[in-house]
Parts: sequence; C-alpha cells; structure tokens
Amino acid sequence: MNEAFSLQKTERSLSDYPMRLPLSCIILMFLFSYPSLRGQIGGVVLDEDKMPLPAANVVLYPDTLLDVTDDKGRFTFENLPKGTYRVVASYIGYRSDTSTINFRNAKPKEIKIILQPDDLVLETIIISEEHAKQEETLQADHLHEDFIHKHLTGTFAKSIEKLPGISAINVGVGISKPVIRGLSSNRIIVNHQGIKQESQQWGSDHGLEIDQFDVQSVEIIKGPGSLQYGSDGLGGVINIMPDKILPRNSIEGSILGLTKSNNDHRGGSAKVAFNLNDWFASVRYSLQDFADYQVPSTLFNYNGFELPIVNNRLKNTAGRESNISLSCGINKPWGITRLLYSHYALEAGLFSGAVGIPRSYALSDDGNYRDLDVPRQEVDHYRISLNQVFFFGSNHLVIDVGLQRNLRREFSEPEFHSIPLSQLEDPNDKLGIELLLETFSISSHYEHHLNSGWKNILGFNAQWQKNERAGFEYLLPDFRTFRGGVYSISEKELSEHWLINGGLRLDLGQNDTDYFRQYIWDSNETVIDSLVSNVTDDLFLNWSASIGTNLNFAEHRWTLKANFGKSFRVPYPAETVSNGIHHGTFRHEVGTAGLGSEHGYQFDLGTYWEYEKFTGSFSTYFNYFDNYIYLGPTFPARFSPLPEAGQIFQYRQDDAVYTGFELQWDYELLSQLRFSQTAEFVQSYNPKTNLALPFTPQPSIKTDLSFSPFDKSWIEEPYLEISHQHHFEASGSSRIDRSEQATPAYHLWDLGLGSSFMFAKQELNVKFQVQNIFDTEYLAHLSRYRIINVPEQGRNFILSLQLRFNGSW
Repeated sequence: MNEAFSLQKTERSLSDYPMRLPLSCIILMFLFSYPSLRGQIGGVVLDEDKMPLPAANVVLYPDTLLDVTDDKGRFTFENLPKGTYRVVASYIGYRSDTSTINFRNAKPKEIKIILQPDDLVLETIIISEEHAKQEETLQADHLHEDFIHKHLTGTFAKSIEKLPGISAINVGVGISKPVIRGLSSNRIIVNHQGIKQESQQWGSDHGLEIDQFDVQSVEIIKGPGSLQYGSDGLGGVINIMPDKILPRNSIEGSILGLTKSNNDHRGGSAKVAFNLNDWFASVRYSLQDFADYQVPSTLFNYNGFELPIVNNRLKNTAGRESNISLSCGINKPWGITRLLYSHYALEAGLFSGAVGIPRSYALSDDGNYRDLDVPRQEVDHYRISLNQVFFFGSNHLVIDVGLQRNLRREFSEPEFHSIPLSQLEDPNDKLGIELLLETFSISSHYEHHLNSGWKNILGFNAQWQKNERAGFEYLLPDFRTFRGGVYSISEKELSEHWLINGGLRLDLGQNDTDYFRQYIWDSNETVIDSLVSNVTDDLFLNWSASIGTNLNFAEHRWTLKANFGKSFRVPYPAETVSNGIHHGTFRHEVGTAGLGSEHGYQFDLGTYWEYEKFTGSFSTYFNYFDNYIYLGPTFPARFSPLPEAGQIFQYRQDDAVYTGFELQWDYELLSQLRFSQTAEFVQSYNPKTNLALPFTPQPSIKTDLSFSPFDKSWIEEPYLEISHQHHFEASGSSRIDRSEQATPAYHLWDLGLGSSFMFAKQELNVKFQVQNIFDTEYLAHLSRYRIINVPEQGRNFILSLQLRFNGSW
C-alpha cells in the first residue's frame, strides 16, 4: 500500500494498563462488556464496477474513528459498544457515501459500500469538465447509468422523468424532450460531453437526439445556468458526462438486450472499451425497432366527433432508432486528450389522425404495425468533438471544440399544404420540410486556485450556426446565427461549513435571416395568397450574474443552499421569422419580428437533511421573466389561409412568473425496506392575461416502496419496487392557457424487480418492469397528442438483460 495512505491503528487492551483493580473486578468488567455489548463493523469499498478501491478513507461517527482500506478495499472497526453509527467512505474522484448501522447485539456487521464517480471532478480522476461550481449553490441531481437502465422508457428524456422537477414533452413513445420546472426547448441546455447539443430544439415535436444506452453519468442543474453555459441555460442544464477512463491496461464491455410488449419493441446495445498504456478507446452501437403502440381505448375525440382507434393501436407510430459512437484519446500526467464521433438516426411516424382533419383511410388498419407512412420524420445527427484538458499543478485548462450536422426531414402529402402537383419536380415527392443545421462551437475555461482559498474561473464560448431549408412546405427561411460570451466566476470557502460563489457574464448574439415567399394556390392552381418572411439582421448584447451560498451543519447532515441570479435568452429565428404549418404541432405558427431578449430574475432556495434512517430535501424557487417569449393563439382570432390549419398561433412577449417547489424524502422502514416519496408543483402566471403559461406540468406526487434482500455470493443488489404516481388535474385559469384543454387527474402504478448475477467475475444484470399495471386510460398534459384527446400508452412489460465483462493484463 502507498505509504501516503497508510495508517497505524492504535487499539489497546486491558493488559496495556497497570493492574490496579482486583482480579474479580476485571473479570466482571470483561463479562459485562464483551461480547454482549461490543462488536465489530467491517466491510469493503468498491467502485461502480464492483472493483476494490484501495486507500479509501472510511470514518466512523460519532466516535470519529478513521480507517484506510487495504489493497482489497477492506476496512474494520473493532471493540464497539452497541448503538447507532454512521460510516462515511470517500475516495478522490468519487462521491462520498454514508451508511447508517444500528447495533443490537455483538454480531459483526459487514457492509458493502459502492462509490459512484463524482461528476463534478475532472478526469483522472477527473471525469468531466469542471466549470466553476455554480451548482454548489443550485439544486442538482446526479444519476448513473444504472438508474436509467432501471427506469427505461422509450427515450432518455422520459427515463429521467422520475426525478422531482423533471418532466417531458412527448409525441408518442419515440420522440420526447426534457422539461425542467416548466421550462423547455431553447430554455434548457443539454451539454453532451462538453458540447451543447444542437438539433432544432425550438420545436416541441423535435426530440432530444441522445441514445439513452450511451449515457454513463448525468448531472441535472435545476435553475439558471446562463452564467456558465450561455443564453439558453436560463431554465436549467443537463450535463451528460464523458465516459470514465479505464485503469491502465484493462478492458471492459457490455451487451444489452431489451424487449417491450406494448409496441413489440426490440432493441439492443453493445460496447467495448480499453486502455492500453494510457491510450484509451471505446465504441458503442445501439439499435431499436418498435411497432405502432397500443392505448387502452378504441376511440378518440376530435372536435366533438368520436373516431376509431382500430385494435387499440395508434396507426403510424412505429419507428427505428440507431446510434454509433466512438471515442479515443490519451491520458497522461500533463492532461487528457479525447476525440469523439457519433451518428444518431431516428425514423418515426406521427399518428395518422393527428395531422389535419382525420380521414377514415388514414385510421383504418393496413395489416402492418411496423411500416411507416406519412406523416413521418427522419433525423440524422452527426457530431465530432475534441475535449482537451491540461493540468498545471492544482490548476487546469479545458478546451472543447465541436462540429454538428443535424439533418431533419418531415414527409407529408402535398395536397395537405395546397401545393399543386404541377409545382413539384417529382409528383411523387413527399418531402415537406428539410432543415439542415450545421453548428461549429468552441469553449474554454481556466481554473486557478489561490493560496488564500479563492478559486477563480475565467472562460469563454462561441457558436456559429447555418440553417438551410428545402421541401415543398414552408416554415423557416435560411438563416445564420452567432452566440458568444465571456465569463468569470469566483468561489471561496469561508470555513469548513460555509461556501460562497458569484460571477458575471457578457454575451453577444446575432440573427441573420433571408427573405422567402411561399405562394398559396386554390384548387384551380391559381395563386390566392402567400406566406412571407422578411430579411432580419438583429444584434443582441446581454449580461448575466449570480451570487450564491452553501452552508452545512451537523457534520454535513444538514445543508442549506441559496442562489440569486439574473439571466437572459436571445430569441431564435423560429420565434421571429417563422410562417407556416408545423405539422408536428398541428398548427400554423408565425414569428414576430423585433422581439427582444428575455431577462430572468431568479431565486432558488434548497435544503437537505439527514437523520439516522431518514433523508430529505426541499427546494423552492421564484422566477420572474421580463419579455418572456411564448407561442399563443392570435387574439382577436386570425385564421390560416392554408387548408385545415385552423387559427394562427403567433410568438409574443409578455412578463411571466414561474414558481414552485420540490419535496423529496426517504425513510428506511427496515434494514431491507425503504419508503420514498417526491412531490412537485409548478405554477406559471402571465400578468397580462391573468392565465397560466402553455405547457405547465401537472402537479404530482410519486411514491416508491422498495425491498432489497441481502446479497448472496452470486447474487448482488436484488430489488423489488412498487411505484405509484398521482398527477393532479390541470384546469382553470391558474393551470392552463386559453389555447389548452383541461386535463383530468390520473393514477399510475408500476412494478420493477431485478438483480445482478455474478459468473466467473462477470456480471449479468436482469431488470423487469411493468408500466401502467392496470392499463389505465389517461391523458398527459404535456403530450402533443393531448390536443386530439388521444390517451397515453397502455400496459407495458419490459425486460432487459445486460452482460458486463472486464479484464486486465
């Protein structure tokens, strides 16, 4: 063992003291104190791959005894009286873990502690880019891939929905995007391994193009992130961390298979990674294929008419998803170089009855649940990036450079858009919209530690975009954008229990859009109207700032966080120059030229506490937005000149308020039985209309009861979990906008069970879920199909098998 981590134990017995008491007294003391009142706590500290962590620090409270694990990761505390103890294990590059032990007799207690990587520390032990830790004073959740695999749904955004304050806007089961405290789209940044994901996220039907199997660890910051990450982070940030770097001269991999009953889903993912003399590489391939999904209803309601859902299947909701990702690099004492490439592809259909007026032939069964007809969308997202870290003692410099190419194509029938076939080069052409978005980005920050205890971070980021359109349908013209900013953040630990931080950022943004005119024809192929987008060239100069504090008491068992910030968001071209039918959202959308930047004034307060078998957290927030941009129906009403497009929806700016809270608590009923519950509430308010803002999530309470039997020699971490969700009604002026329908309350029950099986040091993970056990018919307020009263997915049985293997040489 490294001498720097060695520790000599000083345990003394009665024989070490002078014999000053009568022998009978010594015998009585021995009989009454050992073994009936004294015992031993021991165990092992492992990493997330169940490998021993030597030289980990283990502290036993309340006695504050310290032990350091041996080369097998083991530790021991002996000669302990009965009572309640807390065991705190820590290791550099990993998050600390606290276990509570209750002594009732002298039987030795053996525990297993598994530490998870600290997503806030840079790799090598440092695995990600560590911007100044603004998240020290904001509410943040950290997830590992096991959480995602345990709660697999159709997409990454839906898989993290179990967390308080997190929701998802979805179109069926294959398309979804995250919502944090009621904010989404261009108000949420998804930072994928150091690069901001750019994929036309302004559209509510444009999903998050992330392979949920290709996520090892995630940090979710709930609150304003504009200071560190730029304009679009005022609602929150989802940081998908780089994969861990394996130990030198080692290899590991996994093979995963997945099946779902509701939509005949078949999927799988395989990965292999290695480290050879500090040169490392990994490759993953994922593929999913699913059929039309089933709902617990045979009818849906459109404009007061009841229309059929044949065989309980939503026609044309099948799809296919694939992803390949590769990374390679070198890990040396001077730094880390990492090169990444990925290609994500999605082909997904939209329910045939959701575009225009539903027609009988579009709803009838065609005998094939896996084919894709129109309307449908195809997406190809390519990404190549470089992550470079340089170490200078306790300081470091991080550079991220990325290039993304996002090709989005939407297919539909030309006659739905009043396009005569004579105007098409190919009469069989069904390409309605093609959007090709190319993004180049660069960011860097330098973190400097001062002897006075201050930590300063200086950074910048810049992004250039070019968007080109094609297709017979019109929504957006060609445009170019620029976003760039510089920032400085400082952090100071005033004491062991008190931390403060703050920062300032300056930004420049530009939107440059082209002129475009789309003609509208009648049935005689005569031009009767046109859709026009005018030239714009807008500049935006903004600033943001924040100040926060973090207090901890009672040996870190009680933590209090507070943060106040001023944030901003630059309007996107879709909000200023769009003009056409967006069939993914079933409406005619019109931008408003001259929109200014949004400005947010945001306050967050949160606390975490831990007491014996109980842990809990509570956070509340108040966000006031000046010039909040949103899409609403024109008032007085204006109707689209396009067929079946209905009332025009136009982007506008008003002041807005978002406020709410999240409550989460967990109690250990028995040593193997845990009860946990989360409650979340979001309230939005438009002072001008005295109504809520569109797409405000329903309040909800989620309850989990989990049973975890003891591990055996070849079975690890078995669990049985029963979950219940209650979503409250969304109705009335305080909960919905005038463009929305009331959504009834509903209850959902889920079941999950699984375990890990060890064979010759390799691991097989088996997980089984039953979602919507009672096949409940319900409407989700954030579903894009809510507008036509189509219920969500019915009962679903999900089985996943994952084989993990590793080795070294």
